Formats: sequence, structure tokens, C-alpha cells
Amino acid sequence: MRNTFLILLLLFSVGTIQSQTPHEKEEKIRSEMNELFQKQQKKCYNQVDAITDIHGKTEFWSICTLENGYRILKIASYKGETYYQEIYFEKDHSLIYAKETENYIPKNHFLQIPWYCQFYAKDGKLLTYISHGHGKTETDTWNPEVIFEMYDQRIAELENINK
Repeated sequence: MRNTFLILLLLFSVGTIQSQTPHEKEEKIRSEMNELFQKQQKKCYNQVDAITDIHGKTEFWSICTLENGYRILKIASYKGETYYQEIYFEKDHSLIYAKETENYIPKNHFLQIPWYCQFYAKDGKLLTYISHGHGKTETDTWNPEVIFEMYDQRIAELENINK
């Protein structure tokens, strides 16, 4: 009887540990990717590697190519009292993490109204995303899959920057 009870307790415990809610799975994905990104980002120098003006604003590009197929692209700009930043984190030329930031911050002020969205992907598919602040993610027409179009456009622009 005692052995039966222990076996049932063990089976129940293993089943409970392995069963995660969708929210818990998303949290785990975000946590692990954030940790990996931070670890890889620490290896980069925050220098500007290129400057473009393709989108009617001056954009500053930082490109950090790392070991094991990782690469981080950061594009920052400022226009019309808004600071913009895009971060793309790749593994073997496939997007695994992205962050888009729009931060309203007028010149000569400390006031800021931030918005950002973090995207987590694998094998060309969006796994999850999370946004903070008030921004385009609150509109009915916003589609989180747009991050892949943005990424593809930035890769095409990167290939056209003179080396």
C-alpha cells in the first residue's frame, strides 16, 4: 500500500512539474531569450558602424557579429521629438529576438513617454511578444508578424550599405 501511494505521488509530481500553462511557457521563452540576448550583447562594443538616411531621418547602425552564428543589429534615430530604436538578434541569419522602441522625448526635456515591444521567434515563426507603454500595439490593425517584414527590409538595407 505504501509503495502504491509513493508511486502515485511521484507520478502526480512529475506530471505537475511538466505541465505548464501557456502563460508560463511564454514567460519561460522570454526569460531564456532575454538572458541569452543580454549575455551576447555584453560581448559587443556599442559603436556606430554605419549611418544612413533611407527613411527621411538619420539612422545610426551598430552591427555586432559574434561567435556561434549570433549577430545583433541595432538601428537608432531621432525625428520629430521621438527616439526610435530597432534591435534584431539573429542565430545563423534567422531572427530569434527583436525589440522595437518609440520613446517620445522632446529636445531639452527629461519628460519621456516610452513604448516598446519585444518579439520572440524561432524558425521564422513568432512564438510570443510583449509590449509596454502606449503605442501601436493598442490599435486594432496592428499585426505582430510585421516584425518579420521590418527585419527583412533592414537586412536588405544592410546589404546595400557600402562596406
